[in-house]
Amino acid sequence: MLFHKLGRYIGISTVTGDFYDLSPEIYGRMESWNKKISFSRDPFSRRQAEGLAGKYGIPPEVNKLFPLPSQKTSFSADKNASRCLTDLTLNLTSSCNLRCVYCWNDHGKYSNRKFTGKQEGRFSNNAKNEYMLPETALRAVDILVASRGKDKDLVVDFYGGEPLMNLDTLRATVNYCRKNQSKWGVTFHFLLATNGTFLTPDLAKELIDQGVQIAVSIDGPMAVHDHNRPLINQKGSFNLILSNLKKMPAAVMKRLVGRTTVTPFFPDMVKLYENLRRLGFERIELFESEDACHSFLPGQEASFFSSAESYALLCKTYEKLALKYIDDVVSGNLNYSKTFFNRFFKLMQRLYYNHEVSGGCPAAKGQIAVGIDGKIYPCTSFLGVSEFELGDTTRGIDSRKFKAFIKKISRRFEYCRKDCELFSLCRSTGSCLNVNYFFSGDPAVPHKRSCELFAEKLSLAAASLAILSDKIPQRLEELFGFDPIGRRGNKLY
Repeated sequence: MLFHKLGRYIGISTVTGDFYDLSPEIYGRMESWNKKISFSRDPFSRRQAEGLAGKYGIPPEVNKLFPLPSQKTSFSADKNASRCLTDLTLNLTSSCNLRCVYCWNDHGKYSNRKFTGKQEGRFSNNAKNEYMLPETALRAVDILVASRGKDKDLVVDFYGGEPLMNLDTLRATVNYCRKNQSKWGVTFHFLLATNGTFLTPDLAKELIDQGVQIAVSIDGPMAVHDHNRPLINQKGSFNLILSNLKKMPAAVMKRLVGRTTVTPFFPDMVKLYENLRRLGFERIELFESEDACHSFLPGQEASFFSSAESYALLCKTYEKLALKYIDDVVSGNLNYSKTFFNRFFKLMQRLYYNHEVSGGCPAAKGQIAVGIDGKIYPCTSFLGVSEFELGDTTRGIDSRKFKAFIKKISRRFEYCRKDCELFSLCRSTGSCLNVNYFFSGDPAVPHKRSCELFAEKLSLAAASLAILSDKIPQRLEELFGFDPIGRRGNKLY
């Protein structure tokens, strides 16, 4: 794969995963060579490819860095995957005091006429049963521990609705895990995404002291945030959250994460990043609203980058954000260790370590999500979709359903391996399984727009890493080396 980003000419070997910062002259020759090979009707042998490279004036020492892909790329491990769970998401409640413009939960209705039309009457997430009981959560933890394999680091993610509306179950879960982790020989990491309206300083300190990492959703200055994240009565929520943040002790504030969901209403990621800084956040995460998990409600299309024009705008604003990240890293104002699984930094880190960018989606294989009624799903995005139920917390994971799910999604490797030059890096995770299902009805069929955006982010990450390699070569290990595995919920303090 060859691309020109941020003033850099980058070549990525889709066989080895290595990437190289090329001169403009060599880049041009490589581009011509690559086009000749890619558009040939007949496959080139290695000797033929090397001979053609010589004709284009590509030095042998450069050519050998980009071997031809094998026709026998292996993905059998994914097809024959067994459960080795490390991550559990608990949908503590479907209730919420906000009505965010891009939310797919919609007070337990999941805003999804495509999905709910198939499952009329299937949801237990109604007004009488909107909260997960503690015993349901504890049984889910037992399933996680029993299915962990040899992994000793486990993640429990508290999700909603607004998860702080079910504090009883949240506290019971944390206490249960802490009480038993020595006996089980594991270490738990806890994640919590909250809208911040109930996050008092005392509660924040209590949860942080218990090892819960907290991300607070702030979508921008007051006008932007209140547009995106109004209260249920349609009044703004910004001042309520800001009041809580202003009371936070400095030691608590430095541990909180500011998370912004970017929409076409205000797409300037650099200004949104700077807004989180002004609010006092050291740890920052920005991500675009995703048109997945639901059908658009009337007027909701404007909240997603679904048009060609808004998609082009999104790519431009990501480029500006990458340059901002670079400046702040070089100046010492930003470090990946202070982010909250920042996805852009994660791409840079995996390129730095020459990892597969993702290793394939972990849904069902490495993570599960549990609904308030105890039903188990491959991931959060499939909550409430009966077609993808894998069992429940009373009876456990149904092996037959698990195998059927793995068989269904494993076909995506056939699509990706055949059609995508980034297969060896991406392993199909550029397109979420749920997004695939929403747009095509089949979780195995990649969503083209998602794949294009992933490739865009990957190219920006590689170019950014090339620039940082020039500017701060002695600090790269410090920047990424603290966490070579790259799990969610890094223990930073």
